[in-house]
Amino acid sequence: MNEQLKNIIVETLAKNVSLDCKDWNEVLSKSSNISSFHLKSMVDYYVEYFQGENLSFVLYENNQAVGILPLFINKNNKSWQITGDGVQLIQPLFINDIAKKTQKRLEKKIIEVVEKISNQLGIKTIQLFNANVQLSSWYLLWLNRADKSFVSYQLAINLNNSLDSVKLGFRKSYKPLVSKALNKWSISVCTKDLYENFDKFRLLHLEVAGKETRSIESWSIQQQQIVNNEAFLVMVKDKGVLIGAGFFNYTKDIGMYSVGVYKRELFDEPIGHGVQMKAIEVLKEKGCHTYYIGQKVTELDVIKPTKKELSIAHFKEGFSGYVYAQAHLEVSVGE
Repeated sequence: MNEQLKNIIVETLAKNVSLDCKDWNEVLSKSSNISSFHLKSMVDYYVEYFQGENLSFVLYENNQAVGILPLFINKNNKSWQITGDGVQLIQPLFINDIAKKTQKRLEKKIIEVVEKISNQLGIKTIQLFNANVQLSSWYLLWLNRADKSFVSYQLAINLNNSLDSVKLGFRKSYKPLVSKALNKWSISVCTKDLYENFDKFRLLHLEVAGKETRSIESWSIQQQQIVNNEAFLVMVKDKGVLIGAGFFNYTKDIGMYSVGVYKRELFDEPIGHGVQMKAIEVLKEKGCHTYYIGQKVTELDVIKPTKKELSIAHFKEGFSGYVYAQAHLEVSVGE
């Protein structure tokens, strides 16, 4: 099955595609506003997490690598789905100086690929979102054939602002809690004994969750992301004992909150507040211009949030500098 789908990609894009992805990072080096979703390691992580098959590829024009597309398929309730993150398609990323006409032509070809694969697998519906405030040409091409549009609300911080300015955007009650966390515990970024400390992070997650929620390989991929300078781990220790941690992905442009875990008996303590503060400082030091904290869930969301999700969103919003509306589409595909 996988070979049939790869043949569809190669035949549709002809000389403009490579599935070995060896020039993936070359495209990243010549692009801007790179999200964590466009990291090759992040695609590997999602493929492992959702037990999927990787179909990502690099796009070429005149033998030059000009774009990438994170893409994989996986089974969800016995039905196939095609996405870039397990839920939605991720828009292709192109180098900065690509001609608009060339980009649009390649985007139309990618849409053709997605539709052909969907036909092959019996996929009836796909979802996608617009990554930026300005609607992309990719999104607008899909908009012409969409059945449904909706928005979600996303929380973010402008890291171009000074640290003092960022702190002014915090919820008033958070400021003393951040101070308390920084004074009460040892909060640091893991730079030594990575394998030992990362395993403590994994085991704390297991302890709090009460079960294995994903494979060891998915944890190994995240650990390697730290080695590759694509992620960092913020640890909170009390007298040398790990009581909380946060895992953050980042590119040269954008940081993203990925995983957080805190000892259950200390949920009322401001451990997470200290983790977020440290992460903001680190992302600024790394030169990121934006920190995406996560989604602001509401009762109006298409998928109704649980009380736990509402609580987590309320916590994140306390750090948010601004909230923006992210556009989403649902599109019928297949014959």
